[in-house]
Amino acid sequence: MRSRSVLFGFCLFALFARSPLGAQETPVSIDVFATLEALVEGEVDTFVDFFHEDVRGFFVDRTAMVEGMSALAFRALLLTGLRTDLVASNLDVNRYGNTAVSAGYLTGTVRLPGGATRTGTWKYSDTRVLEDGLWKIVQYHISPIAE
Repeated sequence: MRSRSVLFGFCLFALFARSPLGAQETPVSIDVFATLEALVEGEVDTFVDFFHEDVRGFFVDRTAMVEGMSALAFRALLLTGLRTDLVASNLDVNRYGNTAVSAGYLTGTVRLPGGATRTGTWKYSDTRVLEDGLWKIVQYHISPIAE
């Protein structure tokens, strides 16, 4: 229940702390924060539901492009040690009909399977399409800010 309150607080902050998001961008922002919450909480099915079947992207570990998303693969990552404690900030969303582009920053810690831990701030962007009432990710990019 606490995580739902935190999500609601983040959404309110995103809506009112910066210049107001247009009414069309608000549902996208809510789904961006819900995706992050599901990742942090390890909610496999919820997290995977936010990805389009043709998704592709780059994750924080700097490996090659990841194609597709499966609950089985994500569950395996959690079982082998993936943990995240990330907060989104400066989220900027633009909607173009049933497509939306989001960009912002993620700050916190990511522990990868095998134990390597990365702490810092990452640039985050995604492209989403509206499908089955959810704004699903079709492309994402997470990369560290150069130090």
